[in-house]
Amino acid sequence: MATITPARETAFELFKKYNKSESLLKHALSVEGVMRYMARKNREDEEKWGIIGLINDLDYEMYPDQHCIMTEKILKENNWYSKNHQLNSIGREPSRRAECQ
Repeated sequence: MATITPARETAFELFKKYNKSESLLKHALSVEGVMRYMARKNREDEEKWGIIGLINDLDYEMYPDQHCIMTEKILKENNWYSKNHQLNSIGREPSRRAECQ
């Protein structure tokens, strides 16, 4: 299956499709900001890591009892690839420090 690196707008719309809570939206945006900062600090792909932060709790509101499990299913249905609660848009095992934490 081909994988894609989604645009930030696409990730944001997907997040909003599964989460309506204002507090979860604020949380997602905060995590996105932190992930972008850490990516920049570690010379990693800021866009990729921002998107990972944005969708890190994609399934939490709709599927709290299946949190992390449903994220993988949702991402696969949208032609994204998920591994261990993190977006891996290039379809490989984590190899960098930020990907393993």
